[in-house]
Amino acid sequence: MEPRVCIASHASESDYVPTSRALLWKLGYSLVPAEEAEAPELRVVREDRLGELPEHAAAPIILITTGRQAKRGGKHVVGTVRRPAGLHELYRLIQAALEETPRSVPRVPASLEARATSETNEWKLTVESLSENGCLVAGPMLPPLDTQLELRIELPWGESVDATAVAAYEQGGRLGLVFHGITLGARKQLAKTVLKLLQRQ
Repeated sequence: MEPRVCIASHASESDYVPTSRALLWKLGYSLVPAEEAEAPELRVVREDRLGELPEHAAAPIILITTGRQAKRGGKHVVGTVRRPAGLHELYRLIQAALEETPRSVPRVPASLEARATSETNEWKLTVESLSENGCLVAGPMLPPLDTQLELRIELPWGESVDATAVAAYEQGGRLGLVFHGITLGARKQLAKTVLKLLQRQ
């Protein structure tokens, strides 16, 4: 795995949702107390601790606010989240600050059995990575690009999740499926599934 991105935390443990730090670690980000951070690429700062920042700190900043109105933190502030800061909110802002092509949601490696059906065909697939927006699948036979699919993914804890998807792109012999037209309930189930899979790694 590539070295984790160092993020300096100018906030206490109680300023984060309990699982945030561990899940960010699994996604490639090391959120460490500011005094332990060497050359951080990003800082997460509780708004009342902005005065702690080094005078010439150039790293982008995510502010944690305790109120509904965020304080202004200067030109380096890329966004603000309310306390306690959760994974999804932090992830979106971290991606926006540090990645050239940011993801809006986390993606987790997986090995899940799935079945895809179109109006005329059926495929047995393996989901190799999953997010609430789509997945990357492999299999002995893959659907053609642009095929509209009904997808059922079997989960390790005995449940399944259903989604409507389109075969959007091919990548190294694998097929990228993008979910579309799915219900809010299904999207929430997918988001919870991604977090649960991350926690099981």
